[in-house]
Amino acid sequence: MRVYDEVWERFVRERRLEFGGHTDPGWGGGHTLSASLIVPVEASRYRERLEPLRDALHPFPFVSLHPDHFMHITLLLLGFPVEEAGGENEVSRERLRRIEAGARQALSGLRAFTVRLANLNAFPGAAFVEVHDGGMLDGLRAALCERCGLKKPSGPPHLTLAYFHAPDNAPAPEALISAVARYRHWPVGELAVEAVEMTFLDLSLDYPEPEIVATIPLEKPGD
Repeated sequence: MRVYDEVWERFVRERRLEFGGHTDPGWGGGHTLSASLIVPVEASRYRERLEPLRDALHPFPFVSLHPDHFMHITLLLLGFPVEEAGGENEVSRERLRRIEAGARQALSGLRAFTVRLANLNAFPGAAFVEVHDGGMLDGLRAALCERCGLKKPSGPPHLTLAYFHAPDNAPAPEALISAVARYRHWPVGELAVEAVEMTFLDLSLDYPEPEIVATIPLEKPGD
């Protein structure tokens, strides 16, 4: 998929890091929760294929590897839940209820499908596994955004494997570039996308168990 090649080429060309993830002191702006629509991933099923990637990243002191329970594919970041939204990126509880209802309508009748997880790649703030699906997840995003009045993100779907906790614009070491390059063509496995979850994340913890607020199933063959 060309978009992933472009991400990698940009990372190699710019060779810069930044502080990625929800533990960035400047990202949450003092909020305690963030809300997202995600595709859950049972990472333990892929442990044998993920371990070499984790081992390649582990030696770098700025790498923060995701534990299995934190692995997921983010479809949409919804904002910081509050009773009454007023600040930037805040979302009221009532708005979240409307988003959930809209998401159920948007996904009603859509069939479950399978995606292929493969290839290590990197943004300045994270290392990730690519998601190859013929545009199916992007179609889910588009349907959710249109029905729920949300802004569609520009980046490709991905399974984040680790955050980079480095000062913004710190140089990416050559050893990191080489470590990722060794696994640029590395199959991980197939993932059945059978549901979308709305989750809350406790921003005070490094790797909290995501709180599942709602589960929206897709239709399975025979339903």
